[in-house]
Amino acid sequence: MEKDLYMTISSKTKQLLVKQEGFDADFKMTVKGIQATDLVTFANSENGGTILAGVGEVEDKNSMQKGRIIGCPVGDKERLFILSKAESCVPPVEVAIIIENYARKPIYRIEIPSGKEKPYCTAGGTYKIRGDGRTNTLLPGRLLTLYIEKQSETFFNRFREATKELGKDILASDTLLQNALNELRRKVLQIESAIGSNQNSLEKIEAIDKKIDKLLSLQAKGE
Repeated sequence: MEKDLYMTISSKTKQLLVKQEGFDADFKMTVKGIQATDLVTFANSENGGTILAGVGEVEDKNSMQKGRIIGCPVGDKERLFILSKAESCVPPVEVAIIIENYARKPIYRIEIPSGKEKPYCTAGGTYKIRGDGRTNTLLPGRLLTLYIEKQSETFFNRFREATKELGKDILASDTLLQNALNELRRKVLQIESAIGSNQNSLEKIEAIDKKIDKLLSLQAKGE
C-alpha cells in the first residue's frame, strides 16, 4: 500500500509535472479549485486519473504547458473538503489523498481510480468524462454503453453465484441418490439371505440388483 506522506516529490508526480494536463492528469492551484465534476470525470474514465492540488501551469522553452509547484495548505480542513466532494458524487467516488513535498511547498496528489460502479455523476445529475486535457460531457451513446457494461457485469456476477449454489445442490442430490441406492442394495441383500434357495425370487432380486448397478453407473457418469 502506498504511503500518504512524502517529504519531497514522488517519482509519479515528477512524471506528471513535466507534461501538460491530459487524459490522466489535472492541475489545480488550490484545493478549493477541486469540484465534484473533476472527480466524476476520472471515475468515469477507463484508467482513472490524478489531480495535483497546489500546482499551476507554466510554458517551457518549447511553448508547451507543464506543471509548476506553488504549494497549498495541507491539513484536516483541506482533506475533509476533498472527501466531501468525493462523497457528494453519485455513487460516491473512491479517492486516495497523498501529501507530497511536505518539507518545502506541500501539495496534494489525489488518485481517482476508474470506478467500479460507472457511470458517476454529480449531485446535480451532471455526467462528465476526461478528455485530452479537459472535461467532456458524457454523450447519450457513451452513457448508455456505461450503463449496459455495468448491468452486464452485475448479471454475470449474479449468474456465477447462482451456478455455484446450483452446483452445490446437484452435488448434494448426487450424494442423497448414492446413499438411497446403497440402502436399497443393502435391503435386497438382506432379502436374498432370508429367502435362501428360492430360484424365482433370486432371479427377481438379481434383476433389481442389475438395475441398481446401472443407476449407479449412470450417476457416476453424470447422466
